[in-house]
This record gives sequence, C-alpha cells and structure tokens, in this order.
Amino acid sequence: MFILINSESKTASIEEPDIFTEFHIESSGNDEDYITAVLGNEAKAAGDSHVWVSIEWISQNVSVNNLSSWSKQFSGMVQYASGKGWVNDSETHLKAHIKTD
Repeated sequence: MFILINSESKTASIEEPDIFTEFHIESSGNDEDYITAVLGNEAKAAGDSHVWVSIEWISQNVSVNNLSSWSKQFSGMVQYASGKGWVNDSETHLKAHIKTD
C-alpha cells in the first residue's frame, strides 16, 4: 500500500490497499511540509524524508470491497510496524518513507 501525492491537483490517494507488506508515500518531490499539508488530518513531518500519517486518515480514505477484512489485515500491519518503531507512542500515526519519481 502506498499514498500517491498528486502535485497538480494537490490531493492524496491510497493505492494498492491490499498490499500490507510495504507502506510509503510516492511524490514528485520530498518536501515533507508540502506532503503534510496535502494529507492534512494531523500529518506531521518526521524528518529524513519521512512523514507521520494518521492511521485514522488511512482507514477513512481507503477504497476496498471488504472493509472488515481489510481492517483486520491493516491492524496486523500496524501491529508489525509498531514493533519496528514505525508507529508513534500514542499509536495514532504510521511512519511513511517518501519515494520520489
């Protein structure tokens, strides 16, 4: 799963939501402040080409056929990420690396 930042429309969308083995942001640039502004919902720059993305935002913006099944798998992904230090202390945000094209 990844978040695609569209610089022209200044929007963000979740792509490949059924892939739970990776999570990142794809953008034409790695300006953390710009990306957090597009994401909104308390996204935060994490430094070193990373952004803290609201877990709630992800859940609200995903488009899948079976939300119940997706939510269960997503929770597993968040739990795994937590063990790696990729979830903040309050467990509200997931850390995403910015990939530029």
